[in-house]
Amino acid sequence: LSEGNTVHISVIMKCFATIVSAVACLCLVQADTVDVDWKYGMEDADTAVCVPPGSIINFQWETNHNVVEVATMEDFDACTGFTDTTAYEGPLAWPVPEAEGTYYIVCGVRTHCADGNQRIAVTVGAC
Repeated sequence: LSEGNTVHISVIMKCFATIVSAVACLCLVQADTVDVDWKYGMEDADTAVCVPPGSIINFQWETNHNVVEVATMEDFDACTGFTDTTAYEGPLAWPVPEAEGTYYIVCGVRTHCADGNQRIAVTVGAC
């Protein structure tokens, strides 16, 4: 390659990178956002949500909770299947997976899931 071609290819690659970055930003801007009041003592009606792929769930809390995904509905119902019991500061923006299905989220701190109903089933798909 001549020096002129190398410079030309470099400019094309920079333009391509800029376009890819712009598209990624547009995808993030267009993502649906759902706020969840992440608290001990959640009502049953607040323990399920349906969102499209690529959404963001904002778990809203200040302190003394966490957000842990468990593998099965059985673990979700029994508040088992997790080892992370460390509390941390909130809030937390959780990017919803692109794959459709149901994801089970609990608070792993002390008895927040079992006694405080602090859990949410997130269905990803056409709602």
